[in-house]
Amino acid sequence: MTDARKPANLFTNRNFLLLWGAYGISALGDHLSELGLLKMQDALQADDTTRRQALMGFAFMAPFFIFGPFAGWIADILPRKWVMFGVDIIRAGIMIAMLFLLNTLQGWWHPEATPDAPLGIMVAITPLFMVGAFAAVFSPARLSLLPTLIRDEQFVSANALTAGLGMIATIASALLGGWLVDHVVDGTIDINTIFQLDALTFLASAALIFFIFPPRDASPKKAHHGLGAVAEGFSYVNRHRRVLELMLMSAVFWAAAAGVRSIIPAVVKDVFGGSYGDIGIYQGLMGVGMILGAVALTILGESLRSNIAVCWCLKLTGLAGLFMTLAIVLRLPEFFAMAGLLLIGFFGSGIQVSINALLQHTVPNYIRGRVFGVNDLISIFGFLLATGLLGIPDWPHIDRYVPAIMAGISIGLVATGLFATYIRLRRARFGVALSFWKNLNDFYAWFVARTKRKGLCTLPAHGPAIVVANHTSSLDPFVLTATTPNRVIGFMIAKEMYTIPIFNWLCRSIDCIPVTRSGQDTASVKAAMRHLKDGKLLGIFPQGGIRDPEGASEARGGAGLLALRSGVPVIPAYIHGLKYSDKVIAPFFWFSHRATVIWGEPIDLSPWKGREKDREAAREVADHILARIMELRPDDAEIARWRRNEADDDGVLAPST
Repeated sequence: MTDARKPANLFTNRNFLLLWGAYGISALGDHLSELGLLKMQDALQADDTTRRQALMGFAFMAPFFIFGPFAGWIADILPRKWVMFGVDIIRAGIMIAMLFLLNTLQGWWHPEATPDAPLGIMVAITPLFMVGAFAAVFSPARLSLLPTLIRDEQFVSANALTAGLGMIATIASALLGGWLVDHVVDGTIDINTIFQLDALTFLASAALIFFIFPPRDASPKKAHHGLGAVAEGFSYVNRHRRVLELMLMSAVFWAAAAGVRSIIPAVVKDVFGGSYGDIGIYQGLMGVGMILGAVALTILGESLRSNIAVCWCLKLTGLAGLFMTLAIVLRLPEFFAMAGLLLIGFFGSGIQVSINALLQHTVPNYIRGRVFGVNDLISIFGFLLATGLLGIPDWPHIDRYVPAIMAGISIGLVATGLFATYIRLRRARFGVALSFWKNLNDFYAWFVARTKRKGLCTLPAHGPAIVVANHTSSLDPFVLTATTPNRVIGFMIAKEMYTIPIFNWLCRSIDCIPVTRSGQDTASVKAAMRHLKDGKLLGIFPQGGIRDPEGASEARGGAGLLALRSGVPVIPAYIHGLKYSDKVIAPFFWFSHRATVIWGEPIDLSPWKGREKDREAAREVADHILARIMELRPDDAEIARWRRNEADDDGVLAPST
């Protein structure tokens, strides 16, 4: 199904909403019984709470590592919808039989135990391993199905919404699980009630999945059978270095998340003297942070490039962890530790959402399941490494070392973020400083001015060219630059703007050329010719200054003069949707812009060939250039269609393209 046939709004996309709801409900089920299992071990009465929580996390996530590539292969050879449906039915069955299963395992592992004796840790983690095994199959099927249900420009928002709902479900499971366990203690609720509720969540998820109707092209057509097909996923990752790097960053994130989650019960018990219910509240706080982060990413959508978001969020998550460490060490009021957890969740959300969106953008559908299976293997290795180090060795009095564990996790995140930033900037197309400016410009243009590009950018990949466009706002150079992913344009600008602090540095970095408003500036013409001779792009506004789009306007001769004398291609563009203003600063703070840049084909100037020194010819060429720009202006009917469907299938591209 083409993007044009998919709803432009995620909240009117029936298939997405069903998948979204199913994931949220199944996420609730994944964790609802964990506090019940902690209670059945009397974990808060022991001095190894961190170890027990870590081992439970280890048991649930280990199947993602063991079965990940095979689960991804299943997602590539079977209908993904029915894979998820079957997995939910099986998980519901495990939960219905949970109490019987635990009693049987207790009899095997500890035949001497009395019926009311606390569960052994191995007994508690065995059913978690079973549930995790089927969750490992659910994960690549869901992540591979999602991109087939939505438009390309919705990947970040869809993943952010999904992550946000998953965190809401995690919070609900922690709070509900803690409340239920506290009522088990006073005898008003039977422990089996928790497992029965868990079974209902999986059945509800299966019911929603049943009514998803994916497009016919959602299922991959090139999947093969056998171990060779599984190996294809590893081969693809090995050939694509950036995909592997994303997975390694995901592994760091999961290791950090596992470590933080494992120490929460000990922090509650030893630092703040809380109960089982308080554990749920603390885990819920990190989830609230992730919800807020998901909301922020949903608002930003594709405005913030995912590769940049990953780098910054790694560093900021680490700094939030150091803040929480300080709160624990100095025994600051509980509020500070809670704020640290909230910030960890907020920035941590950006890491995983951005990585998933980048992988979905990058990996083709036919192998997407297997690649996500490999991603689960690599990512969960980090989780297992952290929980294994904390839980498998019988560390004496491990809860005493919680501050050191938290500090180590935080420093690791900051270091990974700095290294990822170094790698990204080293590969930058425009150099470190200019790439930083280009990224900042693009974010501003996409987020504030809501910039879109209609059709392909027609600028040459290499060599000199003159870019000409209409001029209705001081934002025009910024939105033009945002729609040229592979080149940077140096504009001819008014000389007085060249003296503005900071803006002056920006102008110099992209080789802008100052021009006097008198129109008699031979120095600027010579500078522009040198600029083009060096193989660069030169941006000119033929109208000479900002003009009301509804008023009459004529071209200045300078654009024609440079076009004739340079002999380079002249590329027209029309900028629609920026609010007209002759002010310079004010438009930067308006959120009412909805800019669209329409690029045209190179202008044919052959009728004026041989008249390079003829001023009348320069005037005629300038008029011709302005006319060609105005021919790109959309009519009222086309504008109305854009507003009904801003991202239709005729080439309106997302900023990441």
